[in-house]
Amino acid sequence: MGRTLPSYRRMLEKERFLWEKHFASRLREPHRSGFTTLWEKAFQLADAASANTRPLMYDNIVMSMLIAQQVEIQRLNRELNRLKELLSSQDTI
Repeated sequence: MGRTLPSYRRMLEKERFLWEKHFASRLREPHRSGFTTLWEKAFQLADAASANTRPLMYDNIVMSMLIAQQVEIQRLNRELNRLKELLSSQDTI
């Protein structure tokens, strides 16, 4: 038997195409590159999103993007704290 629903990745590609066609094509930099980056993050988390049973594709896309943004915020905070520690240790020398 064949599949009754297209794969999540295929649906994600279609959704991205529609967003690019009707929304992103009107964005200027840096918003355009931000749009592209968020979609790349959504594709990176497609395996987890495809396992979700939520019927709304948009929910999976947005959650994937939010998770990716949170991971980036945490990475930047770690780097910032590392640099603060480095600067404070140099001040004491």
